[in-house]
Amino acid sequence: MKQWIVRIVVPVAAIMLCVLIAKVNRPEEGNSFSAPARAATQAAPVPHRPTAFGLNLSYPAYWSNERAFMNLAAGGIWQAPHNGWKDFDPARIDQESTIRSLAPGEIAAMALVRPAAAYRGDVAITCLYDGKGVLGGIGIKDGKASPGRFDFTWPAGTKTLIRLDTTDPADPVRHIDCREAGADRKAVFDRAFVDGLRPYKAIRYLDWQAANGNVAGSWAQRTLPSSTIQGGAQGVAMENLVLLANEAQVDPWFVMPWNTDDAAMERFATYVRDHLAPGRTAYVEIGNEIWNMSFPAARQALAEGERAKLGSNRDEARMRRYAQKVTQSFKIWEKVFAGQMPRIVRILSGQNAWPELMTIALDYQDTASHLDALAMAPYFGQALLLEPPADTSDLGPLFAKLDGMVQETFVPALRAKQMADARGLRFLGYEGGQHITYSGKDATLVPRLNRDPRMADSYRKYLDAWDRQFGDMLMLLASSGSAGSNAAFGMTEYSGQPLSETPKRRAVLEAIERLKR
Repeated sequence: MKQWIVRIVVPVAAIMLCVLIAKVNRPEEGNSFSAPARAATQAAPVPHRPTAFGLNLSYPAYWSNERAFMNLAAGGIWQAPHNGWKDFDPARIDQESTIRSLAPGEIAAMALVRPAAAYRGDVAITCLYDGKGVLGGIGIKDGKASPGRFDFTWPAGTKTLIRLDTTDPADPVRHIDCREAGADRKAVFDRAFVDGLRPYKAIRYLDWQAANGNVAGSWAQRTLPSSTIQGGAQGVAMENLVLLANEAQVDPWFVMPWNTDDAAMERFATYVRDHLAPGRTAYVEIGNEIWNMSFPAARQALAEGERAKLGSNRDEARMRRYAQKVTQSFKIWEKVFAGQMPRIVRILSGQNAWPELMTIALDYQDTASHLDALAMAPYFGQALLLEPPADTSDLGPLFAKLDGMVQETFVPALRAKQMADARGLRFLGYEGGQHITYSGKDATLVPRLNRDPRMADSYRKYLDAWDRQFGDMLMLLASSGSAGSNAAFGMTEYSGQPLSETPKRRAVLEAIERLKR
């Protein structure tokens, strides 16, 4: 079942692409651009703001090992077992994740998000649905099908799928909802997940809005709150993004996909204005890492900038197009939030290793007047294992080296902060934390480093340095994720993991508690 492997490898690769540093984004050979260090007209630096820490949310999918929704099917995807477990033909699935019909002898299957209790023991699950058809299961025990219902036992420690055996094209199986037997059927989000977000100041919806895939565009394409699947190519329903922020009592940080059209942008902003709880602030980015040519949106911005002849080189064309798109989009948010502008924070994001690139966008026409903040991703530890030791059994020397890298990552970040200060903008971290990657033979090295109690000490040094030198908000990556042999970005590895086993999360929560001053 190669699809299981793909579902694990692809998200890890996406995260790694998301955090690539200067290696592939240095000024291109032959470019004559030399960015000024400060704006031509000095602005008053924004007042110092207290330090706060936020969290980037992991994909709400079954392979993330994190349960966000009460409906265990919300993180699934329809697959075709008889076609090599490829994704089911999307043309045969409607906007609510309903397979409209099955061919004779055909079935479909969907992996479910594992509930926390299923890591420790068997769990009784009840799936309810509308329409006519029959559900079954794969990797289950004691399955029992009845009209509009499928009951089964989830065996401890296993992956489990539901199977669509038959469906009536005139009244197809739809609105599938699987959760623990006896669980509250009205709850949208898992209570433990919501409670785990409450200590943070904000949550960033990069993956929940599928910004890197950049598929979303029109209002008609959006995911509906009634859709069974909430982790698909169009991202999570807008209504659920706002609902989660309200329930967790945190600020939402939206990452609007580059191809979001103006009409969809306005309706999204209007919904946020009308439904985000009083006292909450909406942080807004347009696209993710337009500086990073690994992503479709960055390549699209370059192509659009070159077609419009926006610069004398590729960097100018791309960054000026970024500035145009940001300005165009934020004018929509400004219209929607007229008279309520303190409720939103308009963000331009750049590359921590080369912050000067962003002066092209910051100083293009009137871009800076439509911004509230400049954000970077100050990761540390990127080079830790570029030349790993021959003996990887002793982690002590590696942690000593890792701790020394904390200040190294803040050197360019301090330059970026000066750029923000010169333009009267806040300076934020849109992503951050350790960024250890490895391609050697010891498959246990990265997991051991991330699970070691000394990682908490490294995080304490990192978070304290941010507090001393910057203040304001740093968004850490990421809420959950497996500790793989190549990288491990999750604060936890799975839902319900004991705090004693999560040194990164423990250090962050301690820092948040210390900063309550």
